[in-house]
Amino acid sequence: MNWLLRFYRRAALLSFFVCSAWASVLQAQTPIPAAKGPPAKPEGFTPGWGFGTKFEGSTIGDGGAITDVATGVGYNFTRYFGMYLAVPYYFIFTPSSITQTNPGVLSGNGIGNVAMDLKWNYPGHSLKYASTIHLGAPTGDKKKGLSSGHATWNWLNHFEHGWGNFAPFVEGGIGNTIQGTSFFYRPYITYGLNASFEAGTEVDAGPFSFTASAYDFLPWGTQTMISRTGVQTSGAGVGHDNGFNAGIDVQLIKYVDLEVDYSRSVPLRLNSFSFVISFKIGSLLPPQPQQIETSEDAH
Repeated sequence: MNWLLRFYRRAALLSFFVCSAWASVLQAQTPIPAAKGPPAKPEGFTPGWGFGTKFEGSTIGDGGAITDVATGVGYNFTRYFGMYLAVPYYFIFTPSSITQTNPGVLSGNGIGNVAMDLKWNYPGHSLKYASTIHLGAPTGDKKKGLSSGHATWNWLNHFEHGWGNFAPFVEGGIGNTIQGTSFFYRPYITYGLNASFEAGTEVDAGPFSFTASAYDFLPWGTQTMISRTGVQTSGAGVGHDNGFNAGIDVQLIKYVDLEVDYSRSVPLRLNSFSFVISFKIGSLLPPQPQQIETSEDAH
């Protein structure tokens, strides 16, 4: 608990600096929970340019943590299609159990993989559908666990239906790496084919929104794991993971959002606590058409 207090105190100070120095992801880049009643504006993305950043991270147990500042730029071509290019910079704190057994382990700060997202969003009255193709270039340092050393791809599909304040959702995807989420920044990177599944619901309560879900990653074939302790190649079981997520998102003030998440990995027996801090300068710009989001958020 003492370490968590010190960690989040440092995180809060760093987030203040980041929020003052950079623009956050504009609202147009990420769809939000469905509004109650018929929308006054067309649903979907807001066409045009967007740019910004966010500060986020996860604890990984035993004094370890992974945080990053992700900065990027995007363009929405239509209400249904957009693209986004981002570069993350990582701050890694290696768990003490690893440094004690392997004092020479390489860790620390560094640029991760340059990534591009191709996004489709088709909101409907009965069913909302969103699809994202995530492409990664191997620009990170493999020795620090910031890259697998290979180009990566993931294709994620999201379906949801709203009942009042509740929005149950189902997600499914495939890829050649296990992609991190706002709930859990894994202490490793994998390279190998896998399928991902997640199901849950989001509850919209005004300035607050709550999310609860269960997830499963099913790899197959040869898997390579890159971690803080080195590189390990094994069978499909090395990348298998499943567990539960829970999170809360709150608008602290007009321009600042805070998300706090918890994730439990059953195979790893690991409890992870994560945060995302966003500073929305989009609210400071001239009014733009309002959009409706899915509950996908940062997934």
